[in-house]
Amino acid sequence: MKKYIRFILLTIATLPLLYSCDNYLNKEPDDMLTLPGVFNDATNMKEWLAGIYDAIPDPLWDYLSYSYGYYLMSDESQINSELGQFGWNGLLNVQQGSWSPVQMVPGFDLWGTTYQKVRAALIFLDNVKPLPEQRQTEELIERYKNEVRFLMAYYYERMLEVYGPFPLVTTLSDATASPADLQLPRTPYDDIVSYLDKNLLDLSKVLPSSYDDTDVGHITSGMCLAVRARLLMFAASPLFNGNTDYADVTNKDGTALFNSTYDADKWKKAADAAKQVIDMPLYKLYTEKNEDGTLDALMSCMNVHLKGVNENPEIIFVYPEKTNYYYEYHILPRGSGFAGCIGTTQNMVDAFFMNNGKSITDNGSNYNPIGFSTSDDYYNTQYNYGDANRTTGLVTRKGTFNMYVNREPRFYVNIRYNGEYCTFDDNGRDIDFKKNGLDGAPSHDSPLAGYQINKAVNPSDHNGQTFQYRPGIIIRLAEMYLDYAEALNEYNPKSTDIAKYVNLIRERAGLPGLPEGLSQSEMRDAIHHERQVEFALEGGMRYMDIRRWKIAEDVFKKPIQGMNTQGTTANDYYKVVDIQTRNFQKKMYLWPIYQNYMDNNANLVQNKYW
Repeated sequence: MKKYIRFILLTIATLPLLYSCDNYLNKEPDDMLTLPGVFNDATNMKEWLAGIYDAIPDPLWDYLSYSYGYYLMSDESQINSELGQFGWNGLLNVQQGSWSPVQMVPGFDLWGTTYQKVRAALIFLDNVKPLPEQRQTEELIERYKNEVRFLMAYYYERMLEVYGPFPLVTTLSDATASPADLQLPRTPYDDIVSYLDKNLLDLSKVLPSSYDDTDVGHITSGMCLAVRARLLMFAASPLFNGNTDYADVTNKDGTALFNSTYDADKWKKAADAAKQVIDMPLYKLYTEKNEDGTLDALMSCMNVHLKGVNENPEIIFVYPEKTNYYYEYHILPRGSGFAGCIGTTQNMVDAFFMNNGKSITDNGSNYNPIGFSTSDDYYNTQYNYGDANRTTGLVTRKGTFNMYVNREPRFYVNIRYNGEYCTFDDNGRDIDFKKNGLDGAPSHDSPLAGYQINKAVNPSDHNGQTFQYRPGIIIRLAEMYLDYAEALNEYNPKSTDIAKYVNLIRERAGLPGLPEGLSQSEMRDAIHHERQVEFALEGGMRYMDIRRWKIAEDVFKKPIQGMNTQGTTANDYYKVVDIQTRNFQKKMYLWPIYQNYMDNNANLVQNKYW
């Protein structure tokens, strides 16, 4: 018998909402196990449980790549069109508004896989039992069952973010019905939110707050509450709270799928949910100190993405496996032996603040978009990757393009730019994204906009060597801080907690607090901007935010911009040019249900405008 047990449901027909067939059912006759064969054996049972876990996305590679494509569907990232031949074509088409229900875009089948995992989860709940003689106690089995209940809720929450309402399957009888019997309509949005809200809250009361080293990655009470907070933030946001665009979307029996009446209390529920996580003593913002006891903002902002759970109290929900090395391979420079083909944009570069806390467009920001620095620039930090000599505190060297000088620490944590010292090989060289440069055009393995992604990359990584561990962070405490501030600002704009929690994020980044006396609208803009920077190039947060705020159409009125990567000299290269005009259409706020699923279920209705 093979070591890894694929799910075996030989007598169970596939949901009509799902695949036409399940590849995992294809097994050789001598490799088959019955359900009793799985659940009477502790090893087999735990492998089944692991199989339910395995749809948790790698928040680094999966969201960056064509699996989910969240980075490329926001204004954060861009690739060369030549990469279409390697599986990226669907996302490139989406950027131009070319998307229809007959296309499986992105490549990961979120709808189908969700129901596949839900079915496996329900079978687990129906069959798992204590095996005392194999050290599977009743208490441990109950914990496993609660973990599985969480996974069902988490997978459904992800579906809700991109599709809106879907048929909510909660019983094994529904999960195993034949295609002829099961023709479920979509469940109204608010009903799904209420169901998931209750389940996640209940589970938070029975799952452990933490585990020992052997069980890191298993579900905790904090994960339940954090996913619940994210769920309620979506439910309170303009896309789903008072959005009249979907007022006429109903099931075929006339049941309304969206509540188009604005409810301010949804913001209060979201704020309370985020605050519940904030108040858990287990979590706090990750910080590092200099030898003199002052905050080391640059190392704090870098290492929050590199330190593991045992060293990083900011992590709430971590990817339970080792993240995929494809992440580094696709974002590190070609001249150091990587592909270097996925880059970020000028739009993202311009969002970062100056080191004095001002936006680049603010009076007194000291932003200079032309020329080159005349001296080295040092910060109060233990960072020592700014030159070949590993000089402590050196952030930018003399001769750096002024646009990249005196920027806030998060800029250097997230952005790799032309002329920066290259730490990813031993050649003592600088990054060269100019045309015919070691890392630049005309190869498609170069950043189209002249910038690469630094986030969650260890500066000492080298090709051909084992990359140092860094966690795949799905939710961290900073999200709860900004969720709380955003939700408070919408229903109680006079609360002093709003500025308090935004400023805690800014303080960790080495920035001064927000100006006092901001109006509700000004504070909303400030929070939106802070989220864009704090969660830049992280887990698809930007894509989700511009959708839930219902501002994506406005965001993409501005072209995607970058440096002139066709320039061979500094004078030609350092010019901001338009790279692509995106076509984000109103229908794209919600994804289309794949046509095969529509064809197999006569009671499904498609999302509006598709």
